[in-house]
Formats: sequence, C-alpha cells, structure tokens
Amino acid sequence: DRGYEWPVPLFVVGFVAAVGLRSTGLLEAPVLDAARTLQLALLGMALVGLGAGVHLARLHAVGSRPLGLGLLAWLLIAGTAFLATQTLD
Repeated sequence: DRGYEWPVPLFVVGFVAAVGLRSTGLLEAPVLDAARTLQLALLGMALVGLGAGVHLARLHAVGSRPLGLGLLAWLLIAGTAFLATQTLD
C-alpha cells in the first residue's frame, strides 16, 4: 500500500499555486526579483546536474543516431517557437 496517490504530479500543483500567488499582486518587486534570481540559480544547478550525468563513453557507444534525433527535435521545437512568435506578434 503506497497511500494516497495524487491525480496530478505535485510539481503541477506547486506551479499552479505559484501562478495563483503571483497573479494576486500581493508580492512586492524585491520578492519577485529574489525569486527570479533563485529561479536562475536553481535552473543552472539542474543543468549542471544533468550534464554531470552524461558519460561520453556511453554516448559514443550508442552512435550518432540519438544525437541526430535530438538535433532534429530541437530544430523542430525552435522552428515552431520562432514561427509562433513571428505570426502572433
């Protein structure tokens, strides 16, 4: 028995709560600036953590197909975002 299981991941609940709090206008500019700085620091640490988990020998062993697929996916996402910003502006 694992206990209660949330119908959505808890990070989604936290995100919605943060959006709700931000939209109330109760947070002062210094609090928002500190939150922005913390956000950037945490994102940087997360990216370093992801990069530290990459083993170049394993990456080389699987070949270039996953790298090509990742590049193709990145191009598709970047292209879609670019087109969306150009057409919605």
